[in-house]
Amino acid sequence: MSRHTDALVERLTRLLNDPGRPEEAVTRLISADAVFDRLDRALRSGGDLPTPWDTRLGDGMETMEVTEHYDALSEALRETGEPLTCRRALSRARYRWASLRIAITSGAPLPQPWERR
Repeated sequence: MSRHTDALVERLTRLLNDPGRPEEAVTRLISADAVFDRLDRALRSGGDLPTPWDTRLGDGMETMEVTEHYDALSEALRETGEPLTCRRALSRARYRWASLRIAITSGAPLPQPWERR
């Protein structure tokens, strides 16, 4: 059942789509990173894919492109610094997360760390 991963995807999407007030950026970024870490661990260990993700369709995107979104998202979520720096990192993370979700929902392969063998 994908309820666990579905909930993590929903929570991460909410955190990134509503960055909150500028002074909340540091806390919001830390929270988003923690949620992504839980999702990452679940998928790396073979947990169920979130419901809307369908990698069987194939959209022509290469694993390398999808992995690039994954890596950039992970990097943005681990940014540290003052609120303005974290707010910019949230914006980069929001873009990469949306790109990753759209690609996978459209049937692109999973990023390398989440590949199913």
